[in-house]
Amino acid sequence: MATALEVALERLSARPIKQTTQTSYLLTLRTLGLAELPAEQVTVSLVTQRLNTVLSPGTRRKHAINVRACLGVNVPCPKAPQKVHTLPPIQELATAFSKSSYRLHGLAMLYAGLRIGESCVAQPLDGTVLHVDRQRLPDGTLARAKTVGPVYIPEWLAEQYESYDFNRSHNTVYVGVKRALKKAGHPKLTPHALRHAFATNLVKNGAPPEVLRRQMRHHDVAVSLRYYVQTTADDITDVVALLQDPTSATTKDGLHAQGNGSNGPR
Repeated sequence: MATALEVALERLSARPIKQTTQTSYLLTLRTLGLAELPAEQVTVSLVTQRLNTVLSPGTRRKHAINVRACLGVNVPCPKAPQKVHTLPPIQELATAFSKSSYRLHGLAMLYAGLRIGESCVAQPLDGTVLHVDRQRLPDGTLARAKTVGPVYIPEWLAEQYESYDFNRSHNTVYVGVKRALKKAGHPKLTPHALRHAFATNLVKNGAPPEVLRRQMRHHDVAVSLRYYVQTTADDITDVVALLQDPTSATTKDGLHAQGNGSNGPR
């Protein structure tokens, strides 16, 4: 009777995967204590039980993906945890690029929500509408964008975007944007955090869910809200502070005045 490890090795031998990927798969089997078990005993129920002993949600998700890939056991895969960034105001982030040669790349991520690969090639522009449909991959080749669709951008950005040469390598832009953020005092922020800032700024400016979804080019607004919009304790405090006390003197006076008006009840 074949063990789970033997079955995994046989399955993986027929697939063109990197050695590091295979090592990760096999490490998962050993970590979860599945490697030496008879393959037929490795059921969804058993794997789920073993996964529940892993405390980190991210690690638990990784192991679930690995088991599905190397054994074909269709174990439920936990949702990816939200990557939380400490985001300064969008104007402060924009200022970080004021003296950078990658200014337009950074602003395109910050005010159009472009991913880094999408900022490394000029997207078709029609007035103030950016039709995102392409990206530059790390190996330099062009490919279809991860998500496509129109993005409405500010007029000032459209004017600058139209005359700028965006054709630079993926790695060059990444390093340039990261360096600009570090110099501005935000060393922990990555270029992709600018897309998070874009989504967060839309929500803070009152964008309805459908506007957020379209601007982010997502099929489901839940993806935009769950993984990109950053909400802080201060945001919650500010909203709660707007709620008025219905028993306050001002409110009572207002109700009293309304009740004594000429059109009020008698």
